[in-house]
Amino acid sequence: MNFNMSSAKLLALNLQGFLDLVDRTYRQHSFIVLNQDILYRLKLLVEEFRLQVLTDELVRLTKYEDEERQTLVNIEKVHEKVLIIEEYIENNYDDLFLFSGRVHSIRSIIDSIGKGKG
Repeated sequence: MNFNMSSAKLLALNLQGFLDLVDRTYRQHSFIVLNQDILYRLKLLVEEFRLQVLTDELVRLTKYEDEERQTLVNIEKVHEKVLIIEEYIENNYDDLFLFSGRVHSIRSIIDSIGKGKG
């Protein structure tokens, strides 16, 4: 398995962890996030961008070596959406600091895939 496909599997795993964290924090009405409206907007962003569907698609595609091109296309879609989510988290950092580490990890993996192309 090549570097990009291995990184795509890692990306899918981290995306699923981020999605689970957002969902769990929202459902538990966590006191870590004081402003629940900001957390609700983050949950809506995740749902609007259909990150769960993209994550499931990445998991499916990484099972096949010959799907690297489509995997890279999906990673680019994820990258566009993660940039917007990252900006939202930065703008509301006081309430959403909990999610910044996960988003940073996701961005690092995406950046490493981009460097692995060359």
